[in-house]
Amino acid sequence: MFRFHKTLDVLTLFHAPSNPASTKVLNLLRTASARATGSGLTGKKEIATFELDVIEAPAVPTPDQLRSTLEFVGKNRVGEIVKGAKTESEAVRLLKQGGLASSERVLRPLLVDWNNGRAVLGADEKAIKNLVETLPR
Repeated sequence: MFRFHKTLDVLTLFHAPSNPASTKVLNLLRTASARATGSGLTGKKEIATFELDVIEAPAVPTPDQLRSTLEFVGKNRVGEIVKGAKTESEAVRLLKQGGLASSERVLRPLLVDWNNGRAVLGADEKAIKNLVETLPR
């Protein structure tokens, strides 16, 4: 019988290699990805296979990525994602300035599940494990 295969969910980690919390999250996600065909992070649940996209500083989210992330977490949290921003348009403007100052404004780690409309701000391991373990199979 012919069956369409599900495409992999894409998780993007906006990562800062110099940030220990960000590195810990990256290692957690790599471990989860390696175990995806077996048991989950806790060894209790089977988790879905996913594609991990890592965007390292000084790269910043594109305006479309920022808008989507804000739709997932709520526009009222814009200041948590882009330091100093009070509105979505102000956040886009600050990131378009470019350079190191722009990169330093972005919260890292920031994990985004584009396919399922979810994001985890910061290094909340419990929330990250929950996001990974609840990916559709």
